[in-house]
Amino acid sequence: MKLSSKIPLRLAFGLILLCVLAAVLFATYGAGPQALIKRASIFYAFAENHAWLLVGLYVLRLLFFLPASFVLFLTGMICGPALGELIAVIGLTLSGSIEFLVVRGSFSAVFSRSSNSLLLGWRERIKRAPFHSVLMMRVGFVPFDAVNIVSALGGARFKPFVLATALGITPTSLPIIVSGASVDFKAWSASGRLWPNEATINWPYLLLSIFLMLLIVLHARRWTRLNPT
Repeated sequence: MKLSSKIPLRLAFGLILLCVLAAVLFATYGAGPQALIKRASIFYAFAENHAWLLVGLYVLRLLFFLPASFVLFLTGMICGPALGELIAVIGLTLSGSIEFLVVRGSFSAVFSRSSNSLLLGWRERIKRAPFHSVLMMRVGFVPFDAVNIVSALGGARFKPFVLATALGITPTSLPIIVSGASVDFKAWSASGRLWPNEATINWPYLLLSIFLMLLIVLHARRWTRLNPT
């Protein structure tokens, strides 16, 4: 099939996805805050009893362009710190691997022929030290999906990418998981407010999440200085 004949099909597929997304957004937000809280309560009750299904949410978020931080916060709020962290590491590693493979299979051949000096330098670095390069981006709080994409375009090997992802997101996901666990969803939904008030927040958990994030950032900066690529 010629490229010119594929363009209308791609446009039609894109329009269908856009209409589906618009319908989902309208169904979620179009009926006002009270309806939104009610739907959230139904989802929370289901997810609380089927926590492992949240792993699938990490994959589904790729279709709806949901940020990983949002799903992490939701996981912490539903599952708490311990189980939430375990689900987060599994879910992020799985979804990151899928996104990496899709980007590598779709676009890496195009970028491999590029003569851009910056891109060539990045490809050389990530091929020389793929594990270290990916790990540094993970612990440096570079956006999750951006790391997946640039690693695929840079020609990183799959095994080092997966290992660095699993290791790197273990500490960096924890502050967001703990911040999600700081919100008492049942008390929040019972208040009828769109935003949680002070009575629905576990302040020690929230302060712990801030402390963990600062600790990880400082340690990552120190480790980068001591271990240059």
